[in-house]
Amino acid sequence: MRIDAERITFAYGDRRVLRDLSVTFEAGKVYGIVGKNGAGKTTFFKVLTNIITNYQGTVKIADVDVKANPEVLAKVGILLDDIELYKSYTGWFNLRYFGGLRGNFDEEKVRQLAAKLGIDDALGKRVSSYSLGMGKKLILLISLMNDAEILIFDEPFRGIDAASVAWFRETLLSLKKEGKLILISSHVQEDIEMLCDVVYGLSDGKFTDSFDLNDKNQVLTYRVVVSDVSVLTEILSARGLVYQVEHQVVSFDATVEKFQEVFQESVGKGLIFDEIKKDSKFVEFVK
Repeated sequence: MRIDAERITFAYGDRRVLRDLSVTFEAGKVYGIVGKNGAGKTTFFKVLTNIITNYQGTVKIADVDVKANPEVLAKVGILLDDIELYKSYTGWFNLRYFGGLRGNFDEEKVRQLAAKLGIDDALGKRVSSYSLGMGKKLILLISLMNDAEILIFDEPFRGIDAASVAWFRETLLSLKKEGKLILISSHVQEDIEMLCDVVYGLSDGKFTDSFDLNDKNQVLTYRVVVSDVSVLTEILSARGLVYQVEHQVVSFDATVEKFQEVFQESVGKGLIFDEIKKDSKFVEFVK
């Protein structure tokens, strides 16, 4: 299972949001799509799933053109903040309706997922009575309930409680092991680092950068506070690492392996690390 997007261009009126964008996503991986507000992440997801159809270019799922053959989208589960639920009806109605659209509704599985999300007692109530977080959980449940082969989540953790976030993270990692193809957008660095294999940075309508988070040679930015700045900077200089010092915080770029070497030498010379923070290079896209 894979998604191929080829030369995608789309504009809202005179404002071009996606510009000749091409990318391929493959099964068994979690891909992070990051970018500042308004970069086009949600628009890109809507193009992939035929919610937006007046774009230029081609989207294929399993080598099938999505625009010409929308039935292939039965393989896709999607969570978007602006999905229109039937708010005057119950949660159960919405689940049965959206499950029926895909030709399958497993009530027992839905009950189990609802219990894990903590919304099982609310499904008999009208959606109009739901809080923001409860509504988000219902959309999440809709996206997960039909065992889709491709899952697309736009800011899935926003507005839900910490326990549900933890459960959902574990669920996504399990789904990846099952060979699912997962796309996720988030402004939270921790979410991206914990879940994703590859991250694409979206800027000016294109993917301007990509980051393989499984690459041991990936360069990270470290920010550390130590007991003696002069000793650390001497070690960094000897290893050819460029650094900056601001308010006793030493910043430098290094691979994980190189940082471990610096850390071990520093500790051997009696340095105490009071604070260690690290940022992947994609962090500029999520701030």
